[in-house]
Amino acid sequence: MSLVNSNNVIALDLQDVQETLFTPLCARADQWGRPDAIVEDKTANELVRRLPYNFEKIRRYPNTLTGCAIRAEIMDGWIRDFMQTNPEGSIGLLGVGLDTTFERNRQFGNVDWFEFDYEDVIALRSKCFATHPKRHLMTGDIFNTAWIDQVKAVGKGPWLFQAAGVLMYLGPEKVNDLFHLLGRHFPGSTFLFDGCSNFAKRNSHRWEATVRTTSAQYHWSIDDPRLLASEFPGLKVTDVEYLMDHHRHQWQLNTRFWSTVLPKLRRGYHISRASFLAGPAE
Repeated sequence: MSLVNSNNVIALDLQDVQETLFTPLCARADQWGRPDAIVEDKTANELVRRLPYNFEKIRRYPNTLTGCAIRAEIMDGWIRDFMQTNPEGSIGLLGVGLDTTFERNRQFGNVDWFEFDYEDVIALRSKCFATHPKRHLMTGDIFNTAWIDQVKAVGKGPWLFQAAGVLMYLGPEKVNDLFHLLGRHFPGSTFLFDGCSNFAKRNSHRWEATVRTTSAQYHWSIDDPRLLASEFPGLKVTDVEYLMDHHRHQWQLNTRFWSTVLPKLRRGYHISRASFLAGPAE
């Protein structure tokens, strides 16, 4: 069992962008038991039933939930690819929230998992999830590089980092800093991240659950993630997947129609796998 004592009552006190973590959790939880499930996540389902949060306000935006489930499915596949090739490597989950990537994938290798987030989020995780010798909770500012020596003292390369539902809430300068940080200190690493187009960012207040139900806002967007290679020497974007190309039957009917008519809608949300050129770390 990966959850802490299921009889515990968990108090919530999250604000601002931290509150967005409930949306992908709900997305994965609501897939449980469906015959056409995109991702199977019993742990998320159990957690949603325990947490004293109004998930019904999120469920008013089913397209957001479908997109989050697809993101988990695609990133899980890439993580399993990495673990098959690097069973003793290390994985860093940036802005981990209440993600259950560890629960869904730990059996595919013996990697060390490092879960990063704000102190209040990590405190919540510690109340929800049982400890495990391969799981390491990391608090604080990711841009304060003190954590780098800490994780390298425990984890072995190669490294994979995942930022799921993170970059769009950062300012462009912070996104740039993050790419430079990973490329400089973890050469040869893999980076999984998602984002949205300029069109989707401008319209996020119309349909995006995390923007509609919390105080969070989108700040960063890019139409074609492959163009990042020109901004960050040594970065290679090897794969780009568009959410609305997957599991079309689970998107709302009007969304399926308009995304066929309007290519900019269909290409509004994307997930990328990238790698940083191998070389000596600073």
